[in-house]
Parts: sequence; C-alpha cells; structure tokens
Amino acid sequence: MKTEEKNNMPKVRVAVIGKSNVGKSALTVRYLTRRYIGEYRSNIDLLYRQTLTVNNASLDVEIVDVCSCDMQMFPEEAIHWADACVIVYDITCRTSFNQASDMLQRVLQLRTQIPTVLLGNKADLEHLRQIDEVEGRSLAAKHNLQFYEVSVAENTTQIYTAFDLILNMCRTNHAAQKTRKFSVSKMIGTLIGNTNSKVIQNSNQGGTVVVCHKSDLYKSRVLRRRQNFTATASL
Repeated sequence: MKTEEKNNMPKVRVAVIGKSNVGKSALTVRYLTRRYIGEYRSNIDLLYRQTLTVNNASLDVEIVDVCSCDMQMFPEEAIHWADACVIVYDITCRTSFNQASDMLQRVLQLRTQIPTVLLGNKADLEHLRQIDEVEGRSLAAKHNLQFYEVSVAENTTQIYTAFDLILNMCRTNHAAQKTRKFSVSKMIGTLIGNTNSKVIQNSNQGGTVVVCHKSDLYKSRVLRRRQNFTATASL
C-alpha cells in the first residue's frame, strides 16, 4: 500500500478488557488472524496493529489487549487512549461477569460516548454455564449496548460481527469529526481574513496568544498516553 494512501487511512484504536482468563488474547488473535490460541498467558499489555478491510473500506486498526483488569488498578489510560472498548466475561465464571459489570460502569463514567460492546465468551462450555444469556443481554440493554455470546474456540461469527460493528461506529465518528474540523477551519480562515478581526498579542514574548480550551489540553494528554503504549505484538 502506498504511503500516501496509508496516511489518509482512518485509524481506530480498541481496548479489550476483562478479568484474567476470560479469553481476551484468544479473542483478539482470532479476530485479526482467524487463528485460535488455546493457552495464552501474558503479564504485559499487548498492542496489535493491522490494516483491515471492513465493509469494503480499509482501516488502520490498533487493539490493546489489557493482560488483566483489577478494579483497584483499572486501566484508565487504555480507556482514554481507545476509540472503542470491548468488555469480555466468561459465561462459566460469575466473578468475571460481576467484574465486567463494574468495568462497564467505570468505562461509561470516563467516556460517556465511547462505542462499547459486551461479549460473553466460552459459549461452547454450556454444561459449565453460570451466567444465563439473558443476564448478559439485560446488562447490555441497561446501558444501550450491543451484546453477543461467542465461542472463540469454535470461531462463532458473532466475534467478527461485534468487532466490525464498533469499527464501523468509530469510522463514522471519525468522518463526522473530520467534517466538523473542516467547517471550523473554514470559519477560522474567514475570521482571520476579516480585517476587522482582532489578534491578541503577547507583549511578554512578542508572539500571538492562542486561546485554548480545557478540552484541547485534554486531547494533548490523551496523545501522550497513546505514545506510552510500547509493547507491540507482531502478527
């Protein structure tokens, strides 16, 4: 792919979170490679990068697989870094579901509008089920989220449906932001071109003072957080 085309490609960042041993790594690798890893243990967060085609459009996708999530050490940086979030629990483990519920509330406190999907993994282990499907569906419905029960081991189609859904949502958001930025830039250009407009001069430094909102400063902090993710898994 040409460098120019890749530079213009939308980038989407996804955080996959959940209790240890719910299958986050296996889920991520299954989606990106169609391969299944039965045993996967890691004590560090892994960042996967891959160019994907979703609905006939290319996306530059980064997925951070948070190795384990303890509510006392909730991965806030990963949530601020991400454009979307996948929360995973194990249908055979009540503790993982309770933790997923707590994580979901925490995510929505930090990022009220972040595209999020709830997944119940290990649907192939029906004989060990502790969480009824209706419980997962009700939790998702309470927060107006999409919900799927999946089996990473059996490669259920809902795995791809879930990820493709949030990637499409993020792409739509990026397109809306790009349009909004263009409109704002056009407006600023008009104001700058207006001879009646005023520019505030900084008498101390001899430069121009740029009016900055707190939201802009927050975006800068998010950018620094993104640069902190250095552990990368190559596929």
